Amino acid sequence: MSILLTIADLLLLLTIVISVSRAVRGSGSLLLTVCIVIALLVFATVSFTAASGLAQSSAFNQGVLVAFLIVTAIVARVSWAPKS
Repeated sequence: MSILLTIADLLLLLTIVISVSRAVRGSGSLLLTVCIVIALLVFATVSFTAASGLAQSSAFNQGVLVAFLIVTAIVARVSWAPKS
């Protein structure tokens, strides 16, 4: 289960990075880009730390983490999706 949670966390992180990079690609602001990169690095560190800690705990906590990762991926995809 630990490996599954780590893979799910990595996929979530990739989804967020791709969505955010598509959303800010046209902004052209270097400061905004730097702030977003720092925020993504902080999110990745916290996310992997939480995933590794919860992967070692009970099945209930692992289920909560999987549900959180799925909800976060859906929210990230919807909120950063290009508006048509």
